[in-house]
This record gives sequence, structure tokens and C-alpha cells, in this order.
Amino acid sequence: MRSPLAPLAAALFVLAALLAPSPGTAAPAPPEPLTRQDLLTVEDHMVVHPDMRDPLRTVMRSPVFAPRGCEDRGAAVRGSSRIQGSVSPGVRRRSVSLVDQNLVRFDSVRQARALLHRYRDFSKRCVGDVDTDDGEGGDVLLKNRAWFPPAVGDESAGMLIGWFSRGAVDWRRVLAVRVGRTVSVLDVSYTDVRPPKRAVLALGRLAVGRLR
Repeated sequence: MRSPLAPLAAALFVLAALLAPSPGTAAPAPPEPLTRQDLLTVEDHMVVHPDMRDPLRTVMRSPVFAPRGCEDRGAAVRGSSRIQGSVSPGVRRRSVSLVDQNLVRFDSVRQARALLHRYRDFSKRCVGDVDTDDGEGGDVLLKNRAWFPPAVGDESAGMLIGWFSRGAVDWRRVLAVRVGRTVSVLDVSYTDVRPPKRAVLALGRLAVGRLR
């Protein structure tokens, strides 16, 4: 005599087969860790800033400090892999003083897009002057300015910040570029003058070329 449990077992077997992942729809591979080979080189920087004298380069595993709303201090973003390269001239002049490039790789494109949104949202909502301090008792005036760069990579966003403190002026133009699950954030600082858009975009395109 046939067991009354046989139809139930057969139904469970069919359901399990339907729910099992298909060999052709395997989960996406985990993102590869970022290395210094993914960063812009000193030669890349010299192409864009040929007048940079005796450039110094450092590489470290540092998070990017991205906007947190309109606060004057960012929040650390680490992703699943990250690396930072900083280049500065050995002799400062009335031009580029520091270029930071942070690369952050995420587990999903959605997470990478969310980081770009933070920069875009800052330029939309946080434009204006902000009185703050330098953490050492000195007064600082921040001039937050909007910047919506043209498309670079899969998408891009940016912002412009002037730091006025103790008679000195430093301007930072930030360009965030997404390539798939990876975001390159270029933070270019100039003394006295605003970083030219064309130079920052040129570095952004070189960064995209290294990530593809």
C-alpha cells in the first residue's frame, strides 16, 4: 500500500528543485581588493600638473571621509576594500598643494551609487558660508560651493570648498567618479586660487582609465 506521506515528499522535492540556484545564475564574485596599481601614479599627476616640483607620494589604507549631510566634518566610508594615494609638491607655490585620491570598492553597485549621492546632495543642499574652527582654537570660514561636473566614468559628482583661516586661503575641488562598484574620490587642494575644473577632470579621466 502506498504511504500517505509519498505525495508530500514528492511535492517537497519539486519545490526544492525549483528554488535551487541555476548554474547559470550564480552569485556575483566578491570584489577584488584594491592595490596601489589601481591608483594614479606620480607620472599621471605630472601630465596634468607639469609644474609640480619634486612631488612626494604616499600610499595607505585609509577610508574616504565623505559628506554627512551638511556637517562640516565628514564620516568615514570604508567599503569592502580601500586604498589612498596622496601626492604633494616638495616646493609649494600659488597652485596645487595636495592631491588625495581615495579608491573605495563596494559589494554592490547600489552602495557605490549611494556614495556618489552624498556628494551630489551636498552640492544641492549645503551651499553657503559656515563658521567653524580648525580643532585647535582657530576660527575658520568655510565657503561651500556647488559643483556638478560633466559625466566621467559611469557617473560623477563633486563639490568645492574654500577654507579661510588665519589669513590663509585653501580651496578644495572634489571629484567623485564611479566605475561599476568602485568609486574614485579626488580631493585637489590649491593655495589661494580655486583648483581649475579642467585639471581635476583630466585627473578623473586618468583614474577611470586605470580602473577599467
